[in-house]
Amino acid sequence: SVPTRWEIELEFVQSLSNIQYLNHLAQQGYLNDENFINYIKYLNYWKEPQYARYLVYPNCLHILTLLQDEQFRSNIVNPDFMNSLMNDMVQRWQNND
Repeated sequence: SVPTRWEIELEFVQSLSNIQYLNHLAQQGYLNDENFINYIKYLNYWKEPQYARYLVYPNCLHILTLLQDEQFRSNIVNPDFMNSLMNDMVQRWQNND
């Protein structure tokens, strides 16, 4: 069966946890596209508890917040910035165990 819009958005929001994917989106120019930026703003509804409870990777909400920032969107294309962010996330996961 064809996935619903809700399922597609759930999958996409969670994909934001993948820092390498964010870097790919930046390299492809999506993070400079006004339509894409508006879509990211629209996806903020996932922060509401009735939606957030379906997320397997809640860290994606932190990334969704970071993506609202123009400076973050321009920095994520930089491999050093991307690697630093990935290292920070790994340290957070290790400290939460």
